[in-house]
Amino acid sequence: MNVRPSIRDVARQAGVSHTTASLALRRDPRIPAATRRRVEKAAAQAGYRRHAVLDSLMAQLRTLKVRTETATLGFITSWPTRDGWKSSPNHRRFFAGAAARAHALGYKLEEFWLREAGMTAERMSGILRARGIQGLLLQSLPEARGHLSLEWRHFAAVAKGLTIARPRLHRVISSHFEDLRLVVHHLKRLGYRRPGLVLDAGLDARVDHAWLAAYLLHQHDLPAGDRVPALILRPGQEAKHFGAWLKQHRPEAILFTGLPVPAWVAGLGLCVPRDVGLVHLDWSDEVAPLAGVDLDAEALGAAAVDLLVGQLHAHEHGVPRREKIVAVSGRWVPGTSLRRQQVRPS
Repeated sequence: MNVRPSIRDVARQAGVSHTTASLALRRDPRIPAATRRRVEKAAAQAGYRRHAVLDSLMAQLRTLKVRTETATLGFITSWPTRDGWKSSPNHRRFFAGAAARAHALGYKLEEFWLREAGMTAERMSGILRARGIQGLLLQSLPEARGHLSLEWRHFAAVAKGLTIARPRLHRVISSHFEDLRLVVHHLKRLGYRRPGLVLDAGLDARVDHAWLAAYLLHQHDLPAGDRVPALILRPGQEAKHFGAWLKQHRPEAILFTGLPVPAWVAGLGLCVPRDVGLVHLDWSDEVAPLAGVDLDAEALGAAAVDLLVGQLHAHEHGVPRREKIVAVSGRWVPGTSLRRQQVRPS
């Protein structure tokens, strides 16, 4: 039978005391950075993982031996189909990041679907409690301004995104506002002066209009001749309205996500990036080689677990009096859908 490595094993391998090793793995500021890195490396090599229950009760139970079982966090979804949320690459990346962070902290992440046949809030709450699950990650909903029902007083919970309007839980979000400002910065460096934003109205609502808000602020600061009105499309408008908007306003680059803009551009006989540039606002490997913003969904998932485990360690359950919102910024990804523009005379 495999023996789970202890903190003393890590300390011995790193050449420090077990107290120093324990403090280092908790990133205590009293431990020098070089020592902390040495201890973290030794822990990784030994296969050491911190224990969820001991982290939660360390102040009172420092002498307990580490249990062999792993605590479970619930990953709650409420899409029309069990796997509907997996249609988005970045939803899948969020889950992967959350699962990896949970594993590193001594937990496992298990999915539960709220729309099972015959499922009710009371029944799901009972299932979770019977399994000893106290911490819940809530996947975002397919529509904005939704709500979820569970017996919240029994659970600590963190929601992904802004689609769950009720209850007002702690949540992690992508910094859509700052990410669009990042896009504008890189477009300016490449010489683009007239970007245009195209979004589906439903998606615009799901992100609480954050991309649109940043875009309108940018437009406000442009000369009147360089301003391009945003195109927010509702069902049934799409390609026809896009073509008319593009012909009338002639943006130099199109910022988009959630719509088949590359196909629409090609259908109009335009060449990317010669005739118009493209920037994907929710970039993933699947859309390469387009330029865009990688929202780093794995980091968002890890942040969600950190926020949730912090509640568990503090024994905080139920709907909070005030929600905490943790925002994770994205990173710029260059691509062949943009090119450096010739500088126009001012």
